[in-house]
Amino acid sequence: MSSQIISSHSSDSNAPSDLTRFLLPREAFDTHVHVFDPALGQYDAKRAYTPEDAPLKTLIAFNQSLSAEARNSKLVLVQPSPYKTDCSVMMQCLQTLKDRDINAFGIAVLDLDNTTDAQLKEMHALGVRGIRLNFQADGKKVNTDKLVAALVRTADRIQYLPGWVIQLFIPGQLWDYLHDKILELPVRIIADHLGGMRGSTKLPSELKSMSTSQPGFESLLSLAKQSRVYVKISGLYRMSNCPASTFDDLQPIIQTFAQEIPDHIIWGSDWPHTGDGHNRTENTLKVKEPFRIIDNPAILKMLQSWIGSDCYRKMLVDNPNRLYQK
Repeated sequence: MSSQIISSHSSDSNAPSDLTRFLLPREAFDTHVHVFDPALGQYDAKRAYTPEDAPLKTLIAFNQSLSAEARNSKLVLVQPSPYKTDCSVMMQCLQTLKDRDINAFGIAVLDLDNTTDAQLKEMHALGVRGIRLNFQADGKKVNTDKLVAALVRTADRIQYLPGWVIQLFIPGQLWDYLHDKILELPVRIIADHLGGMRGSTKLPSELKSMSTSQPGFESLLSLAKQSRVYVKISGLYRMSNCPASTFDDLQPIIQTFAQEIPDHIIWGSDWPHTGDGHNRTENTLKVKEPFRIIDNPAILKMLQSWIGSDCYRKMLVDNPNRLYQK
């Protein structure tokens, strides 16, 4: 395991007892984690980057370090992009977690044209509860026709699977474009990483003083109020250029979510915190890309101070337990 991961989490397990109030309570969910383990399965040859190793045992230890009690909280494994549509590593991990009596779910990335309904049912049996569509990872302009086609196609295939969702990572302004289409879909949506809403440090000058007025924001709130979307409070470092562990420019956005849609927000750590890819080239595939060093207890403490204890519990416990069901 890389030194970056160890150094970012090694002190978590020694958190003093008076700080446990903001750690993960019993029945809490971490709804966004990844496993990178080439020993279990090789990365796709056409991947954008090669990550450091982040095996399941290290994920379990990380989750334990954030939990207020001895038992691990519930996990949602999200298929990471270096594996493309080969979900075999995630499925092996879900089986291992099931064997260890650790509650876990999965969000897959699939080539639906080459996936049978029987295979989807097998994935469901191991805890998969949705499919991720990532239209943000490569930084390219989004083809909206392709995005809508993918949404409709995916929803059509999974609507008969109990509790399945589409997990969508898109630039925030696209919620305006997608609003009416999402209302027509037969499945719910999880909006990844604050729904793509950016803090003032990542906004153009004319929007810096009013981040909650950025394009897409009102449409995202509208969809959540109509119970069509859950917004994931995760990846704060992807939506802000503020110094690590502060992300103060996201406070107005997150507080508005807490005030306006408290029953439709969930939290994810985004462990093991992959980079943003701005320095990636074809040559860098030969070198393992280090993870970010993130102070996860500090982020949890900050979130609790921003949204209050009642909403904090909704975000960690009540809402995800309603969304992810066996």
